[in-house]
Amino acid sequence: MSLLFFTQSCYHYRITTSKFDPSTGYQKKTAHAFFWGLVQKNVIATNCDSLNLKSLDEVRITSNFGYSVITVATLGIWSPVQIEWKCPKPCPHEGEL
Repeated sequence: MSLLFFTQSCYHYRITTSKFDPSTGYQKKTAHAFFWGLVQKNVIATNCDSLNLKSLDEVRITSNFGYSVITVATLGIWSPVQIEWKCPKPCPHEGEL
């Protein structure tokens, strides 16, 4: 019974575009929300910015058993999640300038 309890503790949310075709691998950061989401810091996709892209191709949000324990133990005051993303391929340039 305890094995079942400890192995069923992750969940993922995945958001993609309809024309999913990433140009990068996953980049990831741990995001922290405090006071039931009232205080949080934006996660910046610096790798997409460095490619001069203004969009994301896929975003995946993950929680695990440890993050859930932290959230429950602090009564939601601290809630961490892992955010992963992939950048899209740049648009091809047509014609000459």
